[in-house]
Amino acid sequence: MEMESEKHKYCIYCGEKISADAEKCEHCGNWFERSSVSRNHIQNNYVSKDNLNKDNDLKNENSNDIHTNDIEDKSKPFSESNTINTYNKGDFPRYSNILPIRRLLLLMVFTLGLYSFYWVYKTNCYLKDDLGKDVSPGIRTFLMIIPIANIIVFYQTLEDMNQFIKQEKIESSYSSGLNVLTLIFSNFLPFLGVVLSFWVYANIQESINDFWRIKQSKLPVRREFSNSEVLVMILGAIFWLVFFIFYMGFLVYA
Repeated sequence: MEMESEKHKYCIYCGEKISADAEKCEHCGNWFERSSVSRNHIQNNYVSKDNLNKDNDLKNENSNDIHTNDIEDKSKPFSESNTINTYNKGDFPRYSNILPIRRLLLLMVFTLGLYSFYWVYKTNCYLKDDLGKDVSPGIRTFLMIIPIANIIVFYQTLEDMNQFIKQEKIESSYSSGLNVLTLIFSNFLPFLGVVLSFWVYANIQESINDFWRIKQSKLPVRREFSNSEVLVMILGAIFWLVFFIFYMGFLVYA
């Protein structure tokens, strides 16, 4: 009996009888060492089917949560660190806020300068909706028709936009004060003043476009006129037509 016990031992994993000098259990396949620990350092990793299913369900739930969070984060076009507000679902812009200089000049020409009021309105809308600035586009646009107040509002609009441009360290940032002074000076020049005023808006818009190229680099640039711009041109044409009729009537009866 002693000789038999010396020739055999029992597996610490499955309990089956094996050879005393065996390094691997012929029944369960685990390896032995002198410390009676398996070579893969796992004594018993058996998990019941029910517990395994629970673990898999939990992992799937966690994976879905992480995936959902990733989708929600990617649906936000601009992060708070970029000073851009997030959009509501369905409000994500189709086009960039970039306004090509060619389109700007055409709008200024077709409306004989009246587009400048709409330009101020849209710029303040971008400040409020896209950049989170606490401004009122409607009030600022209304003040543009009031002398003295229009100079202050125009300067403040340029300065507000220029702050965001400087944050991006864009080299083409403009001087708000110099552009306002140039626009005021253009009012005293009969024909050259029109060209000079158009140049002021083009100069400012060029810097603003550089800003939006960074912030909305993945959005396409709209090349054609938008519906609102077409409406502005129609209203501008009607306004100048009525003004011309009244002016000609005044000259006739004078």
